[in-house]
Amino acid sequence: MNDAFFLLILPTRTLTIHLGTYRQCAGLSLRGSCTSAADAAHLLQTVHQLLQRHPAQAWIDSQRLHTLSQLGQQAMLRATMACREAGTQLHWCGISPALRSQLHASGVERQLDLHPAASFEGPSFLLPTLFSSTSSQ
Repeated sequence: MNDAFFLLILPTRTLTIHLGTYRQCAGLSLRGSCTSAADAAHLLQTVHQLLQRHPAQAWIDSQRLHTLSQLGQQAMLRATMACREAGTQLHWCGISPALRSQLHASGVERQLDLHPAASFEGPSFLLPTLFSSTSSQ
């Protein structure tokens, strides 16, 4: 009997980010998990792409963000700091109670501008269908 070796390659990025702008509205929608270095880098790279549009405000829909590691939390902080340096006010919307508790325990929560999902004022096409009918844009 011959030995066999199978290699299964899984994607290293588990975070999907949708970027959108419409008129003066700019935003992101995070879906999945931000747990790896690749996820954290992806988040920061996308925030930098958003900042190239020079928005006064940016909104991040986090309703479908399921898991955060310490790397993910640090990426959130770095994204917030990059926006502050660029003169953009960054709003994080719809973070689940479990993730919010995690952010509170690590001290990251107080450095972020957190809002409920219904407060999202970015482009409505970024939102899950559950909230798109209540969004103003």
